[in-house]
Amino acid sequence: MKNYARKYFAGFIASTCLMSLLPVLAEGWGRDGHRIVGRIAAKHLSQKTQTAILNLLIAEPDDRDHCRQQTSLDAKFACIATWADEVRNDNRFGKTAPLHFVDIPIYVAPAKRRYVASRDCVNGECVIQALEKYRRILVDQTKSASSRALALKFIVHFVGDMHQPLHDAFDHDKDAANKENNPKITDKGDRGGNLKIVTWLGQEANQFGCWNLHAVWDEGIIEKKNLSDEAYADALNSAIDPEKIPGIQKGTVIAWANEALGLAVNHSYKLPLRDTADKVCEVKAADKKVCTKFDAQACVGNEVHYRYRLDEAYNDSNLPVVELQLTKGGLRLAKFLNDIFDPAGVTGGYARATSGRTPGNRSH
Repeated sequence: MKNYARKYFAGFIASTCLMSLLPVLAEGWGRDGHRIVGRIAAKHLSQKTQTAILNLLIAEPDDRDHCRQQTSLDAKFACIATWADEVRNDNRFGKTAPLHFVDIPIYVAPAKRRYVASRDCVNGECVIQALEKYRRILVDQTKSASSRALALKFIVHFVGDMHQPLHDAFDHDKDAANKENNPKITDKGDRGGNLKIVTWLGQEANQFGCWNLHAVWDEGIIEKKNLSDEAYADALNSAIDPEKIPGIQKGTVIAWANEALGLAVNHSYKLPLRDTADKVCEVKAADKKVCTKFDAQACVGNEVHYRYRLDEAYNDSNLPVVELQLTKGGLRLAKFLNDIFDPAGVTGGYARATSGRTPGNRSH
């Protein structure tokens, strides 16, 4: 048992260190985005919902990030908001990687450009069905407290995910037909912009390979503000017009996904022309990818991409969209949880919100 414990602890430390280096992986909002959504949500939970959640989190069986040590509810929510990305490939929690998004094609006729379960969520593997699955667990008092606590953490993350527009949409992989490619490479979709390679504000790569469109929306636009997640959440929350909260919070999960899809079509995917002279591919190097200028030998077997150049104008036109989606994600997450834990305490979309602090503790 000692050897097992030592190996487990070493693996835990290694995985924790790795996760601390993941600001630009294309996994929904990046770390800061999810933390911002969580902090905003915490500020709009009723007192009854806060108490229920705090009691539930005591039973949380996988507190790898030591979220229980946080002294305020908004800090706890910021902490647990990133957990689902950390376990997306962990078999102990099921096959959750496909549950972070829903692939709705943007290239179909406008009348069909909406969520269709039979087309977009085969076998229930998408964020929309995942939210319903974990909602059912969370409301079921016969389930163990630990199971319900895990369901809560998935919900906190997945509501955030679906408000990142590129988690509700995908386009053709236009680079699949590039003449430099191996003929075996075919168009299987651009994976929500992951296969649209870009230069971002002059930067060609991050530590995980080439910058891509999805990573720009996950992290690039948020990082450019150069604010802590706490300061950013406070700023966005302070800008909320209380009179507009009921309108923002109304609707279904499907309606929210279709709304985000529209933003992907009208904003995320509004791109300049590809530069056919700027060719790159991503090559494996140890446990990561390296962004490499096109060379026939180096790129053999890998898809060759023609890059899009995204500049300050792209950032400036889309920053308001990102900030609105972070705000909506937080407010709608609060509504989702208030409807579960305190439905009678919410009138016209308003929760009996408090500061988000844990009773009796100072804000972290």
